[in-house]
Amino acid sequence: MKWFIGIAVGLFTLFTVTFLLAESFGLVNEQFFIQHLVALRERSGSGAWVGLVIFGLLAADLVLPIPSSIVMTLSGYFLGVGTGTLVSFGGAMVSALLGFGLCRGFGQKAFNRLIGQDDVSRVERLLERYGAWAIILSRSVPMLTEVMSCLAGLSRMRFPLFLSLSVAGTLPLCLVYAWAGSKSQQTPTGIGWAVLLAFVIPAAGFALVRTVSIRKHASVGKGNPPDSSRP
Repeated sequence: MKWFIGIAVGLFTLFTVTFLLAESFGLVNEQFFIQHLVALRERSGSGAWVGLVIFGLLAADLVLPIPSSIVMTLSGYFLGVGTGTLVSFGGAMVSALLGFGLCRGFGQKAFNRLIGQDDVSRVERLLERYGAWAIILSRSVPMLTEVMSCLAGLSRMRFPLFLSLSVAGTLPLCLVYAWAGSKSQQTPTGIGWAVLLAFVIPAAGFALVRTVSIRKHASVGKGNPPDSSRP
């Protein structure tokens, strides 16, 4: 497991370093994005270009240090709840699928050789137990969301499962941030409470699904055995 942990830590460190470098140059400052998006809307006279840029920024979040919470909130501020949610959701999902697809296509074989077959089995058990929660909750955490997309691609997690978990974690997040941005009378600031909601909503939804599933399986397991006295 040490190789797996080392890869996870290495990915997180890489994403963190790039984010800190960008922050030192003022490229992840909220006012930086507000200023440029306002200027773009004034020049174009339409929100279409703003939406396209926001979509592109979130899609590039895998390789660029984009402050996704700020950009998602600005999406709601400039485009409204509905359009802002869809634009943010589309961009964020592209980033997640790129991370999964690139690692699945180009890194999985090397990953399996590096950690060995025994550790591959351990990683599979670890992801089966905690992977769903990790993917859903990581959607709200910068850097960690990219790490989990990459690790899911490197592992043997099925694509439909990763896709459904990513949607479950990303859509409520985008909706909360877009709603927070749309309610701002001035440029959106102070959205710490939205971060909490973005964690709670997908987590509560997934917990409900898991509870229903567990109870369903339990009820099936407790089914009455057939009466052997009957012919």
